[in-house]
Amino acid sequence: MELNQLISVNFNLRSPKAKTATPLYMVVYYLSSEGKAIQAKIPTGKKILPTLWDTKRQQPIMTNKGIDLTNKQLQEQAAITAYIANCRILVYSEKNLNFEILKEKINLKENNEMSPVTQQFKEATRTAKATKLIEDVLTMWEQQGSLAKNTINTYRVVFKKWCKWLTTTNQTDSAKALSQVAFNSFKDWMISNGESAQNINIKCGTIARIIKELVNGKGAKYGIKEVTFKKLTTISKKVKCELMEEEIEALKQVATETERETFSRNVFLMQLATGQRISDTYTILKGEYTTQSDGNGNEFIIIKNKKATKGGNVKKSYIPITKDVSDLLQTLKGSELLPQSDDALRNLVNLNIKEIARRAGLDRITENGKPLHEEISSHYARHTVTTQLSRKGLSSEQIALQLGNSKEMVERVYKHETDTDIINKLSQPQPANTTAAAANTPAPQVQAAAPAAQQESKLIEATKNIGGYDVTLQAYSKSEIDNYLINKELNNKLARLNELRESNVMSEGVFDYSLQYVAQRNNLLKVYSELTKKVLEKLQYPKVQMTNKSSEELQNTLYLMRGDLDTYITKSKVKLLFSKSTSKDKEVDDLFIKIGVLVEILKA
Repeated sequence: MELNQLISVNFNLRSPKAKTATPLYMVVYYLSSEGKAIQAKIPTGKKILPTLWDTKRQQPIMTNKGIDLTNKQLQEQAAITAYIANCRILVYSEKNLNFEILKEKINLKENNEMSPVTQQFKEATRTAKATKLIEDVLTMWEQQGSLAKNTINTYRVVFKKWCKWLTTTNQTDSAKALSQVAFNSFKDWMISNGESAQNINIKCGTIARIIKELVNGKGAKYGIKEVTFKKLTTISKKVKCELMEEEIEALKQVATETERETFSRNVFLMQLATGQRISDTYTILKGEYTTQSDGNGNEFIIIKNKKATKGGNVKKSYIPITKDVSDLLQTLKGSELLPQSDDALRNLVNLNIKEIARRAGLDRITENGKPLHEEISSHYARHTVTTQLSRKGLSSEQIALQLGNSKEMVERVYKHETDTDIINKLSQPQPANTTAAAANTPAPQVQAAAPAAQQESKLIEATKNIGGYDVTLQAYSKSEIDNYLINKELNNKLARLNELRESNVMSEGVFDYSLQYVAQRNNLLKVYSELTKKVLEKLQYPKVQMTNKSSEELQNTLYLMRGDLDTYITKSKVKLLFSKSTSKDKEVDDLFIKIGVLVEILKA
């Protein structure tokens, strides 16, 4: 069939009211050799947003009031404009061209014959494949070593899931597949396929992170923008809990049937002695650690944590070498049963500890609704140790240093305080807040309250000259791990104080005035502590029991005996004696008042 007489060449959208890009068609009207008017509708293979199409002029919108196109959109619009112009030229210059040949050329199957189609026009129509862009990011992260190998493997599993969505839903493998609209479609697709909220959060979070990396890299030239994602609400079905003392004892006493069971139980007991993850326990068993003394006869194992250590960010655990740790190390050292990887060790321990727990009769129903022997795993040890250390009086920060974790994770995930634990905390006298001290000579000293559950007190001191002032920090320690950790923390505080002194945050005069103010406050604290002792003696509190008490412990003791003070002063003054300062700059004035109240008690 020949095109004997051309009538018109038009371009129409398949769905003019669509909210997304819709196919563009070329419509050719002509008279056949028999004089019959015929309309030929030819798909171009191009798509365009209806809001960016000028119907009257039949061309893409480049500039218009209220429309601000990105560079990528401008490139796409320009490419389609050039394409339409070339199509018109082709039709007008070949009036007798066979329709089938015309259709073939319009679909760019023979671009070399479509004149004038420049190489620049051809390249302008090309878009990067989303799969290639994502693969490039994962490869880059893998080569940089900025992420752990397991993390990269997880990301690749997510990538496969994303590719499945891409092909299943017939998405175009281009930068558009990385848009917010496509991202939301990926999330909805997983929801419709029954994915759990937790898995959706992980997968969407991974893709969002990859897109963010692209925005900061090569993806910018394709108009890729960051996507937003609000995590779906999750309900944890794998809540871990603390093992009771009797349950731990039952695990120790039950007979094992194989060497592997004995080995697995000892590894689990090592976790209960150290609080370490199975991966870091594996590091210890391989002997990849150092030891260090705190100078007071206490030895610590120091290991680099496998988890949370990446690039220059090194996370460590500081583990007291107790008798249990030492004995278990001796037992497990050089064992032929130690697997080739920490993953294999995890699988071995989890398998055997469940069987041992079953024979030990650990049938307590957990929050997951199942008996403990079905739920128990190597990670239960970490949760147990965290809770036990908290019950002994260690702070979340101290526990975090031993476990190689963050303070927030300790409080949010690993610590399982019971109602009894909380009530015991509330029933203990609460220590007053103190601030680091500074002075000339002699150096003022600040004493921090020690945990009530500890039995013996040891004074830890750290001194540093800051701006001509000998600044001394003190704290009392009563646990075997405290000596090393508190000394380290005190020196860290002194270092931060020195950095502040040398910075431009405040002038030297203001800083020095602050040091003098703190020195005055702490000198008054000394007087206040001595007067508190005398008042306690007047109340017939045993003098020998005050010997090793810190200033805060003395205040707490007096607070517990406040009912006996009514004999000497009014209730309003008793209340004033134990009131807290409303601000730091009023502490000195408040101390003067409290010292006056104590003097009044002694004179009565």
